[in-house]
Amino acid sequence: MNDARNSAENIPLDLANAPVTLFLFGLSGSGKSYVGNLIAELDSWHVYHADDDLTDEMKLALKEKRPFTETMRDNYFPVVVERILELKNKHQRLVVTQGVYKQRHRDILVSSIPMLEMLCVDASNQCIGERLGDREGGITAQSAAALRKDFELPDSNTKIIVNQGGRQEIIQQLNRFYSKPLDVRG
Repeated sequence: MNDARNSAENIPLDLANAPVTLFLFGLSGSGKSYVGNLIAELDSWHVYHADDDLTDEMKLALKEKRPFTETMRDNYFPVVVERILELKNKHQRLVVTQGVYKQRHRDILVSSIPMLEMLCVDASNQCIGERLGDREGGITAQSAAALRKDFELPDSNTKIIVNQGGRQEIIQQLNRFYSKPLDVRG
């Protein structure tokens, strides 16, 4: 039994069939940045954390523990689209992280950026609460709770990564979605 566990702990990441741009979205604290950084580390993808380009108005809303307005979001996503298109010109493979709480903004991203696939990163409420509680200087649990009310669930065709069990669990899920099929010969 130890051999099976040890081999499962060393599964390499295989994104052979992934599109050139993966966009990780989900609730604050679900681990989007963690999964994006893991992909970058293990498979040399460039990672872009789109929160780096939040508008000043959005940063102020977070500081004041207010939810984002539709106007804030509508002004923000064209900036994200432009930045992704710039980065795609510089990097072969790109992984992007950002909450994208509204389906219409996800639809804009998919229709504006060729070869992009949206993946939802999810975790239990308890796990999210613990992660937010451990953060220093990031979004507070109060802000996350206010934002949670605005989150629209992804459509049924969206791939979901459950981020609760660590690196190997994430690798296994990504591999199920994107690994090169085994060459099976009879």
